[in-house]
This record gives sequence, structure tokens and C-alpha cells, in this order.
Amino acid sequence: MARTHPFRIVLIGAESTGKTTLCEALSAHFETVWVPEYGREHWEKKIAGQDVHGEIPAWTDDEFVHIAEVQQSRENEAAARANRVLICDTNAFATATWFERYAGRRHPDVDAIGARDIVDLYLIPSPDVPFVQDGVRDGEKIRGWMHARFLELIRAKGTPHILITGAYETRLPQAIAAINTLLALAPKPSTPAPFTIRRATQSDAERLGHIGVATFVETYGDLIDGANLSAHCTNQHARSVYETYLADPSAALWLAEHAETGAPIGYALNCAPDLPIPLEAGDRELKRIYALSRYHGSGPGRALMEAAIAEARERGAPRLLLGTYQDNARAIAFYTRHGFALAGTRQFRVGERIFDDIVMAKRL
Repeated sequence: MARTHPFRIVLIGAESTGKTTLCEALSAHFETVWVPEYGREHWEKKIAGQDVHGEIPAWTDDEFVHIAEVQQSRENEAAARANRVLICDTNAFATATWFERYAGRRHPDVDAIGARDIVDLYLIPSPDVPFVQDGVRDGEKIRGWMHARFLELIRAKGTPHILITGAYETRLPQAIAAINTLLALAPKPSTPAPFTIRRATQSDAERLGHIGVATFVETYGDLIDGANLSAHCTNQHARSVYETYLADPSAALWLAEHAETGAPIGYALNCAPDLPIPLEAGDRELKRIYALSRYHGSGPGRALMEAAIAEARERGAPRLLLGTYQDNARAIAFYTRHGFALAGTRQFRVGERIFDDIVMAKRL
């Protein structure tokens, strides 16, 4: 599934470690937006107009709650405008830790706001560069403690993080590399497979046998031992078996093929029911429906199912039935999404082994 929201990259750490400079540079490099530190903006407004020799105003609990809320709100608003990544100069979690730095304790309300933060990667610049006083900083003596505390808390949370170390000029390449690695490792949007679905003919018997063996082995290869698996495929997926089905006017088979290569990638078979449950006159059985796993979720399985349901309706069947292994959760979920429900049980032989199946039915 395609990702619909940007990756959130949060720079966090002690004072005067180059976080803001990195945010601006990363925003330019990745052609995206960044979220400045609201706490700094709030503090500058608070001390504006203060006598240089006057007493520095104290922080209040409510201020930290306000700062955390505004920081998170601005971040969430900026996410709607971001291009792949959103660069954040701190977050509400960091605000909660700054409260701890000033108050000597955690604040439950600020922590609660920080718990709602969305973070894909923390970049943590280390305090191994000279401290630069810009007129509002007061944390030079505790840079080491703040850095260690952020690391301790982030490691406890298990959030992915990267340390940014060394001289200022080496920090941007480190940060870019970390973000590029995150992007490279992220799941890529799946592209629907180009495929076609058609009714199978006698000339397709061998192709149906090939895909029958491939999908059965792929689905049950980790469950059924080699000897029984081989015996089942030899008996149930031989060319002659499919020739018999194709010659039977009560059976219908569909073949899913790759649209560009024509390779078989799935198939389905409807026929008269052979299931140990009470039947209704005209019931149909979806005896087989398989697609290679690389095509799961890209359309062939759904198209085969729709074809099987349509054929059963055209015949006036009251129900479409099927049997499936009771522990095949993926298949059962697929059938349930298409309106099938539990209707009974059966036992299914594979070589010398007996498996417990469930029987499902869809009312047409």
C-alpha cells in the first residue's frame, strides 16, 4: 500500500548543537518544509523588553503544556504540505524533557502530549562542538546531561535514532545519509500487476497443471512433507485431470495470465459440489482458486473470484461453496471479504496425510 503521509524526521538534543541549521539545510536538500522550535519563539517573546539587568522570568507548568500543544499542532499542519519527509526542530516529547530539566520532574500533561508524537527517525546531534551563546541560551553546563537524557529516553521507547557527531561541516552529510537510508528501506508502493482473465480451453490443460503445481507447492510447501506433496501434485494436477475438467460441461475454468508475457499466474475452477455438507439443489463449488503469491493483493485473485461468482449466478445456483484448510488464515480472510461464511467441515487427503478443512458458503 502506498504511503500517504510524510516521514517525520525530528532533530532533538542539547543546546547549541546545530539542530536549527541542520533543519534548514535538510529542508532545502529534500525540497520540503520544516517546523521551527516554538519553545524558542515563545521564550524570545517572553523576555522581549526585559531589562538586561532584570530578573529572568521563570517558567510555569502551563507554559510547557502550551508549548507542547502548539509544537505538535504546527507539526501536524506542516505534514500536509511536506514532500516525502517533514523536518522538525524538536517535538512535544522534547518539550517534556526540557520541563524535566527546569522542574526536576516529569509533567504528566506534557508527557501525554508527547506520547502522541509521530516520529519515524530521530537525528540527535551530539554536544561535541563549541557552545555558541546567542543571547537566550542558558544550558551550556548541562549539555552533556541533556544529551544523555534524550538518548536514555529514546532508547527506552525504541524509536529509530541516529547520532550526528563531529565537526559542523560533517553533520549535514551524515543527516542526509540517514534520511536516504530510511527512504530506501521503506516499503515501496505496490504496482498492480498487468494481467488478463479468460475462460480456459482444452489447449490450456498443460498450463493449468503447471500453475496448479506451482501454487499448491507455494501455499503448502512448509506444511506438507515432500513425498505427500509430490504424490498429491502428480495425482491432482496432471494434464489429464485438467483435460477431464475442461471436457465436462458442468465445470468452468479460468486462467489468469501475465498481460505482457502470457505466463500463467493463477486459475479458478467451478464444478458440481463434492462436499460432505447438506446441499441445496443447484449449488456450485469453487473447487480451486489460486494465484502466485507475488500477485496477491494486485488483482488476479479478486478477478478470478468475481468470475466464479458470476458463473454460479448465471447457472442460477443458490450458493457458491468452497473448502479450505482451517489454518489458512490469509485465504479465509479473502473468502470472508467476498461474503463467504462457515457452513461445515470436512477432511482433506494429501497423499497419506489427512487435514481438517472448513467448508464456506456464499449466498447468491
